[in-house]
Amino acid sequence: MDSPLDSLIRPPFRALPDETPLLMPVQPLHAAAVAAHHPSSPARMAWRRALVLGGAILVTAVAAFEMHVALNVGGLTVLEGTILVLFVVLFAWIALALVSAVCGFVSMVGGGGRRLDLAGETPALATRTALLMPCYNEQPARVAAALQVIHQDLARLGALPAFDLFILSDTTDPDVWIAEEAAFLALRDATGDDGRIFYRRRAENTERKAGNIADWVRRWGGGYGQFLILDADSVMMGDAIIRLSAMLERHPDVGLVQTLPVIVGGETLFARMQQFAGRVYGPMIAHGIAWWHGAEGNYWGHNAMIRTAAFAAAAGLPTLRGRKPFGGHIM
Repeated sequence: MDSPLDSLIRPPFRALPDETPLLMPVQPLHAAAVAAHHPSSPARMAWRRALVLGGAILVTAVAAFEMHVALNVGGLTVLEGTILVLFVVLFAWIALALVSAVCGFVSMVGGGGRRLDLAGETPALATRTALLMPCYNEQPARVAAALQVIHQDLARLGALPAFDLFILSDTTDPDVWIAEEAAFLALRDATGDDGRIFYRRRAENTERKAGNIADWVRRWGGGYGQFLILDADSVMMGDAIIRLSAMLERHPDVGLVQTLPVIVGGETLFARMQQFAGRVYGPMIAHGIAWWHGAEGNYWGHNAMIRTAAFAAAAGLPTLRGRKPFGGHIM
């Protein structure tokens, strides 16, 4: 028979789940590239890249010729020659961005390739996903607020059983560290969820953010099919997170899917200008990059859903020889 005190007994406090280790070997830089098991880029990718790079070179050459004509009136001095060289260098990357954006516009008009389908019912998930929030002397209240919004949206959609939230702290400021722990406890109280929200702080932030993520992969990565990297100021809709997880489940040949981050809630004039610009032509730039980068584009570092096993097998960063900044830990 239960006693009245049974209702007052709480399970032992646990800030972290049981470890589920996953091997993440360090990758030697001198190792030969491994051929992909499946073709991951669209056909004729070389032609796309030749078009973009060739177009950028052509635009730069025309601009350089016009600048040379303007500067060569009366002869080209050493100073004017220096100006011409700097002009070409600075103009080239602008020309590359221009041609890439034009290709992105054409790609959008033509359909833009495979997209994340946001229509229809929210898919059910068969695997577990970890949401990782790396922190380094950030504002704990802001981090906790963002995670609470994400948690509430996942709960509203009935998808919480498939997700765990990890606050991965590399904080060095003792005051911020204490505030982080208080915010973590407050977040658990606010959500009533002790079993899916976790906090881990490293005493030494070895290898910085890359080491922070690698530590999680090696200790808990074996328990999750994929993980989502968030930034300290990231907020994502639960529906988008669920569909990103479902995309990796449906496409076992895909290792990473990243979103196009946009600015929201800007308060200053400059922030509002950036927010407007990102909304207007940000998608065009992103489509352009995707069009000619294919499966070999840059990983932006956050707001990306990553297959855990693939990341562990390929993303162990080595320590470079020599003194900093050219030696030591990468990133």
